[in-house]
Amino acid sequence: MPVIFVLPLLLLSAQTGSAQSFDIIRVADGVYAAIGKPGVFSNGAFIVNKDEVVVVDTHLRPSWARDLIAEIRKVTDKPVRYVVDTHWHPDHIQGNQAYVSAFGPMVEYLAQHNTRDDILGKAIPSVQEQLTKDVPEAIQRLEKALAEGKDSRGNPLTAETRAQSESQLASLKSYLEELKQIQITLPTLTFDRSLILHKPDRAIHIYYFGKGHTRGDVVVYLPKEKIIATGDLLTNGIPFMRDAYPSQWISVLESMHKLDWSQAIPGHGGVQQGKGQLEKLIAYMKDMVAAVKDAIAKGMTLDDAKKSIDLSKHAGDFGPNFPQSNVAAIERTWAELSGKIPD
Repeated sequence: MPVIFVLPLLLLSAQTGSAQSFDIIRVADGVYAAIGKPGVFSNGAFIVNKDEVVVVDTHLRPSWARDLIAEIRKVTDKPVRYVVDTHWHPDHIQGNQAYVSAFGPMVEYLAQHNTRDDILGKAIPSVQEQLTKDVPEAIQRLEKALAEGKDSRGNPLTAETRAQSESQLASLKSYLEELKQIQITLPTLTFDRSLILHKPDRAIHIYYFGKGHTRGDVVVYLPKEKIIATGDLLTNGIPFMRDAYPSQWISVLESMHKLDWSQAIPGHGGVQQGKGQLEKLIAYMKDMVAAVKDAIAKGMTLDDAKKSIDLSKHAGDFGPNFPQSNVAAIERTWAELSGKIPD
């Protein structure tokens, strides 16, 4: 399965190289958000307990995971003993191997059982697809554009777009080299609905509320600190929909809302204060799913539905990418409600 969503992200910015890859934000005593800097894309988190560290998500590249390990070691000399994979997407699990390399075989990788199945069935094959097809083809396109001095639409490259293309090319080439070394590390401990780590400092709750962004998303909830780490169930925009179950996602978001928290570490974007962004996403998802249901009931085609459904009142809540993300959400919801997505 091609990881087609990875390449657009890779093309946004060059790799940060040896520079620090994250903004490390202390959100509570012993709880840190690792917010990916431009080009790193996804976020993580780490929780320093009395005897060990728990990490949430490991990013696209093992080198970025190693960058975060270096930051953890600036905070504590305690070992990482647990890694939580919030879902199977490569930008959240391809750095797993860095933790067992750094801290040995005692590291446990925790995930909902659907996520482990999807890492086996989707993430592992996708590494080979990226290595042999997606990334080399993207490199060839950029090299061709630079050689001809024109972008993919035939427009002449400006000094700015040439510099961007050169940066993107360097990023893809470095990623290709990392892909050759990636060995996907599987979850070692899986669960169905919930798992709680009872530590002297705090209880760490890991919840599965149902299908959402993927069929195995979990959240990490710290009731004492009133903090939630959401993976891509919540981001700073409309989350990526390719593997989503939008009509079921709504109840997952509502379950998250019922938890008592005041700060969220999302899968992408900055730390969120309060539940405002979550509430905006719930409102949008309800309106979007209802509109698609109505269009199907009226016998519309998907193309007709995309033209007629107007959700522009939500555009201001989700930034400049709303038009594309909204269309993708409508398409995925149509597929789900039409029975075209296997369980």
